[in-house]
Amino acid sequence: MNRAATTALHSLKFPMDGLSKERVVKQSMEMKNIVKRFPGVLANNNVNLTIQAGEIHALLGENGAGKSTLMQILYGFHSMDSGEIWIDGKRVHLGSPKDAIALGIGMVHQEFMLVRPFSVVENTVLGLREGGALLDLQRASKKLRE
Repeated sequence: MNRAATTALHSLKFPMDGLSKERVVKQSMEMKNIVKRFPGVLANNNVNLTIQAGEIHALLGENGAGKSTLMQILYGFHSMDSGEIWIDGKRVHLGSPKDAIALGIGMVHQEFMLVRPFSVVENTVLGLREGGALLDLQRASKKLRE
């Protein structure tokens, strides 16, 4: 059996009181029984994750445990083979990152997904719909600190 199928994902949660709730999930996000297979690899095997509004979770596990795959499913990069995603009590289908962003779900990618010449603020706001062709980086930086 491959390591990804047998390695557990661990979730730590950090409550964050006072965070701005703008453009974020209002109540909860649930991933139920998520399964994702790639050729020769079982990346996620009936994974469950629940996050309440105002919480920050860290997924911990060995390389190949399926952490990135799970988050890429939540962000619409990968489709799941089976399982359900619920946002604020409603089952949702995330066919693309655009769908996730519309629901207030964002993702900070691993380093290889960053635009190297960009600052942290610039990389973080790449997916935002507001701002059009021009983006107020000072305002965006302030919102990120909030």
